[in-house]
Amino acid sequence: MSELQNVIIIGSGPAGYTAGIYAARADLEPLLFEGLEPGGQLMITTEVENFPGFEEGITGPVLMEKLKKQAERFGADCRPERVDQVDLASRPFKVTSEGKEHLARSVIIATGATARLLGLESEQKLMGYGVSACATCDGFFFKGKDVCLVGGGDTAMEEALFLTRFVTRVRVIHRRDELRASKIMQDRAFKNDKIEFLWNTVVTEVLDAEKKMVTGLEIKSTESGEVSRLETEGLFVAIGHSPNTRLFEGQLETNEVGYLKTREQVYTSIDGVFACGDVMDPHWRQAVTAAGTGCAAAMAAERFLEAEE
Repeated sequence: MSELQNVIIIGSGPAGYTAGIYAARADLEPLLFEGLEPGGQLMITTEVENFPGFEEGITGPVLMEKLKKQAERFGADCRPERVDQVDLASRPFKVTSEGKEHLARSVIIATGATARLLGLESEQKLMGYGVSACATCDGFFFKGKDVCLVGGGDTAMEEALFLTRFVTRVRVIHRRDELRASKIMQDRAFKNDKIEFLWNTVVTEVLDAEKKMVTGLEIKSTESGEVSRLETEGLFVAIGHSPNTRLFEGQLETNEVGYLKTREQVYTSIDGVFACGDVMDPHWRQAVTAAGTGCAAAMAAERFLEAEE
């Protein structure tokens, strides 16, 4: 029989590691499965300047390593393993990783969300070097620059408007001839002198991966098929996020776009199962807010187990 764990944390990143810190300090001896990409989305962020306590900034990977070591210092068992299956139908809950079943009195889900990207090899190579999927995170680094943004929904317009605080111009590239964003967001974007629109256009290449910097884009008209080059100093991809909830399909309630539904911030539809970070937060998607919900999830799990005893 597998040893019964007080709490199993699925996922790392600021939410998972913070949950690990708080659960370990509460003597719950958490078992934390980091996944195949420990640290989550921040592992592709070169510089983080808005996480409290680092006045000179810190790289995403270094920040995640610090959070992991802090969790381990208090006794969290962090394993770079992927969870393959979860059974939340009855307690103890069953979590299977690399073929081994683990039992848990409570579970904290911190599997995050994945930014949807264009799928270009050059985009991947330049991520963090002029390509970004988060204007709120990285906009400051593009002060005084001319940038492009791909997307047409509310999030894309929000990010374009945010970028106008720093950049000289934002050219919004959209594959259709009209936006999907709500009318109020469209009106705000159309009224902003720093925002221009390239309609019926897609990005087919990001330049120049060899130089480790964005110098331009190769774009293609969806109407004529004509390919041309567009000079720019940065590219923001704002075509949405996909919450990593496949493991929990049919077991936990989600909203209409797949994010885990929670009440009182971190309580899911099953008692003893808690969620934190981007997997339940479609709005803010910041490291510091993810860390805050990680803290809340661990404290909620501690109180749940105390009440049970």
